[in-house]
Amino acid sequence: MLSHLSLFLSFSLSFSFSLSLSLSLSLSLSHTHTHTHIHTNPFREGVRELQGVGRSQNSMALTALYLLTLFSSVLKYGHMEVRQKAVVVLKPNWTKLFRGDTVSLRCTVPGEPSTDWEYIWYKNEEELNPYKLWSESNEYKNVGPVEDTDSAEYACLGMRKVDSVFSEISDAVVLTVSERPKAVILQRPDWLQIFSGETVTFRCDIPGELLTEWRYRWRKDGQKVKSDAAGETNIYRITAADQSHSGKYTCTGLRKSDFKFSLASDSVTLTVRERPRAVAILSPKDMEIFSGEAVLLRCHIEDGEAEEEWRYTWYKRGYVGHSQIGEERELSLSPASEGDSGDYTCRGTRKTDSQHSQTSPAVRLAVSALPKVSVSVKPGSPIFIGETVVLECGAASRSDWSYTWFKGSPQTGALPADRSSKRGDSLTISGATETDEDEYWCQGERVNSNTSSLMSDPVYLTVSDLPTSSLTAEPQNPVFSGEVVTLTCAIESHNDWEYRWYKGSSQSPVAQSDRYSRDGNSLVIRGAAESDQDHYWCQGEKDTRPTSSHISTYVYLSVTALPSATLTLQPPSPIFSGEIVTFTCAIQYLRDWTYKWYRRSSKDTVSQSARYSRTGNTLTIRGAAVSDEDQYWCQGERDTRPMVSQISHNVTLSVLEFKPKPRLTSNRSEQVYTGSSVTLTCEVDPSGATGWTFYWYRDSQNSDPVALTDTNAYTINFVKMSDEAPYFCNAGRGSPIYFTHYSNASWIKVTERPKAFVTLLSNWTRIFSGETISLQCDIQGTTDADWDYIWYKNGYLNNPVNHEKEYRVTLVYGHRGDEYACIGRRRSELTYSEMSEPYSVSVFERPLAELSVPAQIWMHEGDSVTLRCEVTGSTEGWRFHWYRVDSAVKQTLVYSNGDSYTLVPVAVRHTGLYMCRAERGEPPYYTKNSKLQPVWVMGLSPPASVIVRPNRTQHFIYKSLSMSCETQGIPAGWRLRWFTDRGELTECPAGWRSVVGSTCTIVHPHTSDSGVYWCQSEAGLRSNPINVTFHDTEVILESPAHPVTEGDPLTLQCRYRKTPAKAEADIYKDGAPLQPTITGELTILAASKAHEGRYRCRHADRGESPDSWVTVRPRDTPTHTHLVVWLVVGLFVSLALVILLATLLYRYRGLFLQVGLFGWGRHSTNQQTRDDQNRPEGEKSGFVPWHRGGARSGPSDVVYTDIELKEMRRKWYKVKERPPGGQLPPPTHGHKVSMLI
Repeated sequence: MLSHLSLFLSFSLSFSFSLSLSLSLSLSLSHTHTHTHIHTNPFREGVRELQGVGRSQNSMALTALYLLTLFSSVLKYGHMEVRQKAVVVLKPNWTKLFRGDTVSLRCTVPGEPSTDWEYIWYKNEEELNPYKLWSESNEYKNVGPVEDTDSAEYACLGMRKVDSVFSEISDAVVLTVSERPKAVILQRPDWLQIFSGETVTFRCDIPGELLTEWRYRWRKDGQKVKSDAAGETNIYRITAADQSHSGKYTCTGLRKSDFKFSLASDSVTLTVRERPRAVAILSPKDMEIFSGEAVLLRCHIEDGEAEEEWRYTWYKRGYVGHSQIGEERELSLSPASEGDSGDYTCRGTRKTDSQHSQTSPAVRLAVSALPKVSVSVKPGSPIFIGETVVLECGAASRSDWSYTWFKGSPQTGALPADRSSKRGDSLTISGATETDEDEYWCQGERVNSNTSSLMSDPVYLTVSDLPTSSLTAEPQNPVFSGEVVTLTCAIESHNDWEYRWYKGSSQSPVAQSDRYSRDGNSLVIRGAAESDQDHYWCQGEKDTRPTSSHISTYVYLSVTALPSATLTLQPPSPIFSGEIVTFTCAIQYLRDWTYKWYRRSSKDTVSQSARYSRTGNTLTIRGAAVSDEDQYWCQGERDTRPMVSQISHNVTLSVLEFKPKPRLTSNRSEQVYTGSSVTLTCEVDPSGATGWTFYWYRDSQNSDPVALTDTNAYTINFVKMSDEAPYFCNAGRGSPIYFTHYSNASWIKVTERPKAFVTLLSNWTRIFSGETISLQCDIQGTTDADWDYIWYKNGYLNNPVNHEKEYRVTLVYGHRGDEYACIGRRRSELTYSEMSEPYSVSVFERPLAELSVPAQIWMHEGDSVTLRCEVTGSTEGWRFHWYRVDSAVKQTLVYSNGDSYTLVPVAVRHTGLYMCRAERGEPPYYTKNSKLQPVWVMGLSPPASVIVRPNRTQHFIYKSLSMSCETQGIPAGWRLRWFTDRGELTECPAGWRSVVGSTCTIVHPHTSDSGVYWCQSEAGLRSNPINVTFHDTEVILESPAHPVTEGDPLTLQCRYRKTPAKAEADIYKDGAPLQPTITGELTILAASKAHEGRYRCRHADRGESPDSWVTVRPRDTPTHTHLVVWLVVGLFVSLALVILLATLLYRYRGLFLQVGLFGWGRHSTNQQTRDDQNRPEGEKSGFVPWHRGGARSGPSDVVYTDIELKEMRRKWYKVKERPPGGQLPPPTHGHKVSMLI
């Protein structure tokens, strides 16, 4: 059995080495293909590389390695062959293209089926579609519609699908793209119209092209011209053209070399017409022509011929041989005479070819002598002013004449434009005046012509004035109401007049009535009233001429009412018993009045007595008594007009028996605050009694008045504490003064004004942008029910005005130092408190919740973890909410209220990203969300694992890799998820291309693709996460992507972007160098917790790799037990052989551990303690930070690799032979032995 195992191991090593070589060559070719042209066979390159490596070894090892490589390669490729050269095939096979053409380029490998190959295309030696995957066929390359940028050299390269063998690159095919030329057509002659029988020639040119390289196609109205008429030359000639040749002509070029057409030319329109006919036109047309008028004869060539193309000839019949009389298109006879009468014809001759038009039909011209007109007048003289006069200009009946009138002189006369109107052959003068008296002439003028008739003989018009009328009125103004007025109208000349009377603006005569009577030339108005006041005039009328007189002058009749008497009483009613009363009667108009006094209870006038005295216009009653109560009035009398005045209105005298006592009140029923105002009101009953002067007293009625007012109110402004006292009042009027009793006392109680103060209702003082706060205004020593409140911001009244006790305001960041103040206003008395001290509010930017996690964010199932959330700079009143971010759009609330969130025990399902935020107040005010914080939980038996190919933690940028989800009997639906230090949570990262549902592949990764990756199912199950990083460095450290189980081998290797000349490199653990290696590779046969730490690789020329953290976890005991049981049951028959083999393995294992494989076998407990002491603080506590892209040093820069539990398998490891002397030589490729563990 051992011999079989050895044979299997040898074959496996050979196959593995061959497979590794193939994978290495494939990756090398993939990288080379992305950046350079490939012109070499990958197999040959691989062998050449192996030969270079083998030079440093002994010949026997090199020979074995070469034979093994050759054997693996023959197994892979099957045979050795010479590379074929790819060929580019054009369809159509043209290299000169016009813009907009389409061409197909096909890549073929001669003698090979096209379906077995994939292709790469190059343009100007640069690869097209460099990111295109090999799995997509690219046999055809379609170009079009082509543009100028498509002009280039094109080549292709083939790769056989089965073995990735490349062909040689094809020869380049050069494509040239140019603008498609457009044909240009020319016509000779280029006339718009051609007469029948003439010759026309067309020429077609292709700008910038040689004539001999093209054939030409001619079309008329879109139809191809027959070949016998046009052929394929660029000249097309039409002889003896007729109307059938009319149409639109175009031409197109066809290049002889590749049968490509040019663009069609713009069309040229050819019009062939019959010989035109000349027409003679007389202007003016259809009118009688008089001697001296202008006549124009115009020759017109029909059918739209251009005037400039012709010469013209005129003929007049009646002369010998039809003599020629003109050569212009228009023949002008100005002025025409009777001798120009006759028949006229014309003919045209084209200037270009001297062809004649047809001669026009004759046009007859007749010229007559000028006529003479005469004037008649209606009515006959004399004409009176105001009459209408009609003058007529007589002539032979002609409808095409207008007439001009002259006054005073045939050269300078003018007509009154405002009163004259012309209609046809007549002139009408309306309302003739003396200015119309003069001589008048007329003259006819032909419409639309400058021809005038002979002037008429003059007619003299005589105009006489109308008789005048005059109007007088008796009596003269002013007329008083009730008087009789007589108006008289007089006309000096003529007799038999009838008279018309007019009033105001009315054009109708005054009608007869009871008050208006007409008698001859008089109008009598009886009982004049104010309605008769107006302007009056008169006019005479008769049946014979003159039919009316002039209107008389205006007479204004002014009717004035009788002067009014006004009665006043002092003092006004009511009157108190014992007062002196005075009546005054006033008449404002005129003088010399005497006055009469009347009382309702007596029809006679009031008589003089001891108590009643009359002086001038006053009546005085002394010691008024109740018996004097009555209504009184007065009236004035005089000797001349007007004799009396109007009676005054009634005045009622009311007398009261008692002496009044005023009532004193205050507008402040309660206490008065200092600085406010108080108004005292002194009310005297009855309230109708007026004319009082009010006297105000303080402290006692016997004191001197502190104030006298004409009104019953007394106001104390800006009350002071010293104003507190009792106040009294009384009133007096008349002369001597009549006083009332003293009023009651009214106390004014003064209190110091209260002060408002502002308080913040919330329990916190640090306010953030967007937060709503409540401020409260309180008045010291008062109740809230009696107050309104006014708020001020920064010294200005807040808008909108808020009268509530509580003021809510939402603040915005940037308003630092805003000050709020308030003042109270008492509702009952409109009294104000003192202004509060300003309350200053500073607003801070909306806070960010800060989520803190323990140092160990990579956990194992069963551990506990506590997350804490706080708001920087503020601790009061916050409530906290905890969320788990499941995707870029999904967040799950997991806990509320506390500032900490504990997961115990943690499970794989708790893996994810967590964030928090805080809220406080009503309505709730939220902080900004905290940054995302990951919590990674490692499970013992996760349902899925992340598989990364190649299987390592660190990768070069721009080197392709793929990740997939490997499940253990779980249904489909797993997706790869990732998270970076930028806080990005997504599925297959942007820029990656998903090949299968749970697999993501990237061709050109970048440092930003570094992050933590895990698998997640639709049901929420998760795999253990792993950390994958991408680096833009020259060297990286290859370490396993998953954690290593105790007892399993651990291999670390330096990898380079480009293979260095010297492979020797140092590997460091926790900052300390390990034993140098020649190949940069280190293998630990049985990993233990002592091997856990931070590793990095350092090359003398290429620099250092980033750090990579390697974790070693204990072996799963149940799994080992299960494996042993399976081995016991499976090998029960060979139990003795198994025991012997196990003993042998144990001895070899002990041997390696005793000699200290790679210098590590002597690690003791003390050494492990020292290693732990040298480890950074975070690592001692179990903290394994996850990678933040591109960092080089420090705990936060360590790259963490997950641990994945696997069943134990038999594995073969290559270990170094121990040379004589017990010392291990540096590791090499050649000195290795195989041992079964």
